[in-house]
Amino acid sequence: MDNITNVLLSISGIIGLGSGAFYFLSKQNETETRANIDRWFEEKLAILLAEKLGESTEEVLVKLRGASHSIIADKIREIIDSARLTFTRGKSVNDIEISLNVDYANGKSFSVATNWIWDELPQTIRSEFLISDNKTVSRPWYFPWDNQ
Repeated sequence: MDNITNVLLSISGIIGLGSGAFYFLSKQNETETRANIDRWFEEKLAILLAEKLGESTEEVLVKLRGASHSIIADKIREIIDSARLTFTRGKSVNDIEISLNVDYANGKSFSVATNWIWDELPQTIRSEFLISDNKTVSRPWYFPWDNQ
């Protein structure tokens, strides 16, 4: 009887550790996936804004990543009305386009896109595609100073 109890406890422990490891890895992967998309977005936006603001791309990128520089933040607030990420599913499940869409305060807009694969999308985006069966999912993007 003791051997059976030990075996059952061992199996339960292995299952518990495996579940915990899976949960940790999936959360870590989700964070990494979001960070990759944010990096792409920030880099493209920094190039665009640097041109408009007459600042270096590096300075704007540092500000977009949360570093304090109120003059640049104020300039960005003056020219940008809103920014969005739009995820569009193509014919294949692995055919995903991510678009950065920026609306300026003067009514003009800018858009740039890249291709992404399904497994590298955040889980929340994949879930929304699967649940809604929509071809497009859109999310607003907020500047670091808007989240404070």
